[in-house]
Amino acid sequence: MKNKLGNVKKCKTLIKHGMIKVNDEIITNTKYLVNKNDKIIYNNVMLKAQPFSYYMMNKPVGYICANQDIKEKCVIDLIDNKECYCLGRLDKDTTGLLVITNDPTLSKKLLLPQNHIEKKYLVKTKEILNNNLIELFKNGIIIDQDIKCLPAKLEIIDNHHCFVTISEGKYHQIKKMFLSCNNQVISLKRIAFAGIKLDEDLNYGEYRSLTDKELKLLVKK
Repeated sequence: MKNKLGNVKKCKTLIKHGMIKVNDEIITNTKYLVNKNDKIIYNNVMLKAQPFSYYMMNKPVGYICANQDIKEKCVIDLIDNKECYCLGRLDKDTTGLLVITNDPTLSKKLLLPQNHIEKKYLVKTKEILNNNLIELFKNGIIIDQDIKCLPAKLEIIDNHHCFVTISEGKYHQIKKMFLSCNNQVISLKRIAFAGIKLDEDLNYGEYRSLTDKELKLLVKK
């Protein structure tokens, strides 16, 4: 923990034993979500209400989701806080919503495969889309010859554009799903993650802090 109270288990123990105050009130609920303006006291010492950072970025093309690389440009190069890392990854040629944080507990929880966090993408395809794809995606597409994906939701916008919502994150999954249907992804943009929607006011490469409402969506998962 950034406040040097120990690991998550120790912090929960302190809370359960009534040793943490929020705005002069003893808190014993370990799921209590503090706001950044709250006053938190432990042992007569004031702690930071939000010791971690949480950002939303509109990822541009040409950047990889890594903190450093000898050859490639990294998304972390675009933010000031170099302690952060990407919460989930997007391919180099994929754009859109990235959640960036330095909170290891949240990262671990949201990236566990069994949690099935929903991710929604805007997809442009090479071939014309047909309504048969809706049912195929719903039943689970087979990729890599023998790997069946979980059911996905496909919503057709026009002949070459659709929304796809998945709840897992296999390598190049959406691209492979369309390849299995004799189609090809031309462009891919993530527009939602875990209930958080991409802020369309962000230009590519820009980022901002998550709002309290957005952060609550992540914490509740």
